[in-house]
Amino acid sequence: MTDKVIHTFCSPYKLILMKNEYYHNMIAEYYENFMKTYKPLNLSVTYLVWSGVSFPAFDTYKFPEDMAHSYALAFNTHQRPHKTYGRHIEAIKYYTYFDYLWIVAFPVDVYAHTMQFFWGERDEFLEGGAFFIPYMTSHWVLLSLTLLSPYVYRYSPQYTWIPYFSSIYYTLVVHDYCYRMAVRNISLNQRLIEFIGFCYVSYASYKLLI
Repeated sequence: MTDKVIHTFCSPYKLILMKNEYYHNMIAEYYENFMKTYKPLNLSVTYLVWSGVSFPAFDTYKFPEDMAHSYALAFNTHQRPHKTYGRHIEAIKYYTYFDYLWIVAFPVDVYAHTMQFFWGERDEFLEGGAFFIPYMTSHWVLLSLTLLSPYVYRYSPQYTWIPYFSSIYYTLVVHDYCYRMAVRNISLNQRLIEFIGFCYVSYASYKLLI
């Protein structure tokens, strides 16, 4: 462990990074700055994103085993009320990281968020109101940015890493704001009005564009 440093920016999630790896040092800087500046509510996604983009610099096919518990725990929290920890912890140790993402993490996430669309994280109908769709949109943007990390690390010059991490940073800002709005304690009537209003505005905007 002498070549590694353990970060707990998002307790209870543990991020292990290489001391002498510039790519990892940048992740630590952006991660720490994000936590201090924005104090995000959605710690699980914050951890999943920064730990996910850290993977390529470990030069291994499997996700680091000493972070597997934190990674599975973060997914379990992110996908509540569904208990998914067991599926993630077994699969992430068995498959290579990107096989795990496509075979297990992606389909489980789609299922969990489909159910959350209707019942939220607290089993409340349309819990997110108007903000669940923007929340999910920013979520899938974050996933796309994370999946680019091996190509950014291996093939892009270092001067491109700053705009890459900055794009993740500010997408996380939008994502956390949408998440805060999606988990507000509001009445069923307000949730329905918000959701219907959002659908109407979206449809009207689409009609204007075409």
